[in-house]
Amino acid sequence: MTLLQRFGVYSVIGTISLMPLLVLPAMIGTLVDETALSEAQAGWSASLNFFGGAAAALAMALRMHHLDLRRVAILAFTVAALGDLASAFTGNHATVFLLIRLVAGIGAGAAYTVVVAAFARLPDVDRGYGLFVTLQFIVSGLGLYALPVYSEVLGVEGMFLSIAALDVAGLAMTRFLPGRAIDAPGFSGLKTELHVLLAWATLLGALGFAIFEAANTAQFTYVERLGVSLALTDQQVGSALLIASLAGIPGAFVIVLLGSRFGRVAPLTLGIALSICGLLTLITGDSFASYLLGTSLMGFSWAFCLPYIQGLLAELDPHGSAVAAGSASSTIGGSIGPGLAALAVGGGSYTRVLGLSICLLLAALASFWLASRRAVMD
Repeated sequence: MTLLQRFGVYSVIGTISLMPLLVLPAMIGTLVDETALSEAQAGWSASLNFFGGAAAALAMALRMHHLDLRRVAILAFTVAALGDLASAFTGNHATVFLLIRLVAGIGAGAAYTVVVAAFARLPDVDRGYGLFVTLQFIVSGLGLYALPVYSEVLGVEGMFLSIAALDVAGLAMTRFLPGRAIDAPGFSGLKTELHVLLAWATLLGALGFAIFEAANTAQFTYVERLGVSLALTDQQVGSALLIASLAGIPGAFVIVLLGSRFGRVAPLTLGIALSICGLLTLITGDSFASYLLGTSLMGFSWAFCLPYIQGLLAELDPHGSAVAAGSASSTIGGSIGPGLAALAVGGGSYTRVLGLSICLLLAALASFWLASRRAVMD
């Protein structure tokens, strides 16, 4: 199998593992409309699902060099498939449903962690992550369009059965994943997983990833409300957010073309600068044009930065423990972001939320710069 084919297969497997995240808004809407769950309970089901994934990633990071990724993926997709299958029929039993979503999240999170670790073992990893993120944005856009349109036909049962079927497809593709890092030719056992995880470069890189995701989910939480406060129509807000989501596709795909030709920190600086420009445009503008431009810049930047962040962590440990830790930290950061935004939005001040995101992005960039410097020193 060629390198490009491996990039493609790993991207498909990883995207399957992320389906509950990629269609999250539409999934929450279907749960609220079609089950006895309240909006809060539907939201908690997502939080528990992601918490399970973060816990799985952190646990795997501690033993990544010794894990057989193929076998872990088989177990992970089996757990995810069973969890999604059970979710299809327990939506009216809140406690049971929440526990099942936690278990399903452990399976999906473990499968995702296997994929990002498998990418780390390949050369030219930035292009691989770029293709992976590109596919995520494409599938998310299609899913967010199709699920609301067909939700009345699918219902909760059809939605989760479809996701379970994708889990089974992912299970069938696990044969293309590698085994244990310690069995691979050229493995260097000079640094254990704990040594890698406690290194300053890894700690700073993972911290930067968490802050970066917190910054993006903070602004994303209230960006629709901001459009409403500007007296834009529902159609204008919806169109702008759709275009902003689609802007992520070229944002990620450009990494496939560029790779690491310009390093990682310099492109990250450019990407975060574009996001800050988008946030400043939203703060200072009051028209549909400024709203569209600001959200599109942030959508492009988010997708542009992700592959380089993952590539930075993969470089710290080509056997996957650092990028697995980054996966856990980014999930935690993404969960914290909406809470920070809620604290900042008091009195309906969306400007404070956007200002908070700018501060967080600058802190993330500082962490990435320091991580890069420490990596050279180590």
